[in-house]
Amino acid sequence: MPSASLPEDQTEPQPPAPRRERRTQADRTRATREKLMQAAIDVLLEQGYGRLTTKEVARVAGVSNGALMHHFASKAELVVAATAMVYEEAIVRGQRVAQTADADLNPIEGYLSDCLSVYFDWPFIAALESIVVARTDPELLEQILPVMERYRTTCDDIWLKVFKRAGLPSSRAKVLLNLTLNLTRGMAINRLWRHDDRNYQSYLKEWVAIAEREMAASVNPANP
Repeated sequence: MPSASLPEDQTEPQPPAPRRERRTQADRTRATREKLMQAAIDVLLEQGYGRLTTKEVARVAGVSNGALMHHFASKAELVVAATAMVYEEAIVRGQRVAQTADADLNPIEGYLSDCLSVYFDWPFIAALESIVVARTDPELLEQILPVMERYRTTCDDIWLKVFKRAGLPSSRAKVLLNLTLNLTRGMAINRLWRHDDRNYQSYLKEWVAIAEREMAASVNPANP
């Protein structure tokens, strides 16, 4: 049977154009806030907290200063929100690393990798700009402390679970986590003026070897 065809004076109907979903006011508000917070991070990294102004952040974000002040009442409020966004992203990074099979097999290396992604990269530098100022600014300190405490508590909880799955007692896990954290963080601060990554990597490699021996001894203690 011949295949059916349309008469010559007709054309095959075209599917309707997809409807463009309209963004809600909440979507637009969220997008503007995220743009402003990202711009604040960019200005923090380039100019530091002392030289950061709301006008400069608004310019980088491509909005008016009035629009910025509509979302953030002060420079401190903007910087705290931006810092919170930085550390929320760091938490997501840590969760992603902690959920890998490699993290269960090599928890020290996994945790160190997570620490390096934060402290040897832009999240720590951006947050450090705020933290140093907050030391002598009670209002800023009151706002930023909960952000830092949430990150530390959440990150510790994520990795303590990994260490426990590896068989390490909770008390030893906390010691190894804190030693690894403070070693990495100290190097990160030193790295702000002394870029000596070759030596840092060498020291961290030595630390991993020491920590793994400690883990082995804690998980499989020798018989008396």
